[in-house]
Amino acid sequence: MRIQVQCFGVTRRYVESDVIGIDLDEPATVADALAQLASRSGEMATVLTQCAVAIGDELVRRNHPLRAGDELALLPPVAGG
Repeated sequence: MRIQVQCFGVTRRYVESDVIGIDLDEPATVADALAQLASRSGEMATVLTQCAVAIGDELVRRNHPLRAGDELALLPPVAGG
């Protein structure tokens, strides 16, 4: 199945564009998608452990099942003052 991943903040450093498509075997979970993204680099793997993930307007857990066409948003922690 193919899903889209929107990359925000620091996650953009490790991918070729703001939105990327990835292919996963079915059944798949958010954790499976993150594992595939983490395999791109050690730095990306570290950042992903700190990210929240959303599908649409809903934050989802790592064990959330995915469906073809889902669009994940990677939400890294934000700091400021």
